[in-house]
Amino acid sequence: MATLKKVAIIVWQKLQNCVLLAIIAHNLKYNVLKNKELVQKIQQTVPTTGNRASELLDLTSALIAKILEDGDSLAIQSFGTFEVKKKEERVSVNPSTGSRWMIPPKYVASFKAGTTMKEKIKNYTVHEQ
Repeated sequence: MATLKKVAIIVWQKLQNCVLLAIIAHNLKYNVLKNKELVQKIQQTVPTTGNRASELLDLTSALIAKILEDGDSLAIQSFGTFEVKKKEERVSVNPSTGSRWMIPPKYVASFKAGTTMKEKIKNYTVHEQ
């Protein structure tokens, strides 16, 4: 597992600056950077083919998912931390009928931005549509 983490960290460190720049530079027309657009940004930033950029992005996503699936967290220095958190059982209420029911506990993926990433985007403002 340690080797898988090392590979994920190395791959992500190579991509993190171009990913961060792509997210910040994106015109936010839809307020979401789609996979195809991210691949294009990686391709523009790192000299590689579109297929290779797509493979790198897919590999990185798969590695992060595998690490989380195994119950581990992944901390990438200056970028952030990916981890799995447990949401406890809770009561939900339908506002129109007032009926109540229990939502079972579940696990969710979470990301917490690192200090360097927060500093890079601190003065960035979202453009309204």
